[in-house]
Amino acid sequence: MTLITPVKKLEQLSPTPEQDKALVKVFEQHVLDSQHPNFAYLTFTDWIVKDVHKAMYDDCIMAAVPDMWLGIETDGYTHS
Repeated sequence: MTLITPVKKLEQLSPTPEQDKALVKVFEQHVLDSQHPNFAYLTFTDWIVKDVHKAMYDDCIMAAVPDMWLGIETDGYTHS
């Protein structure tokens, strides 16, 4: 299994500045200090590598957070 670095992952995601800001906000609101077993003690970069992905047919970025997935549109709009 090949491990991907946070830098490579961000290159793959190529987030807009608005998506970048939204990712930080989502991490702070849903993941940071989470006690959920899949998210406890994750750093921002660990979370990006493990739980954030580019949508297959869209410029949306999909982010896993405890108990749901969030979509982050190119303008930063975030929805479940």
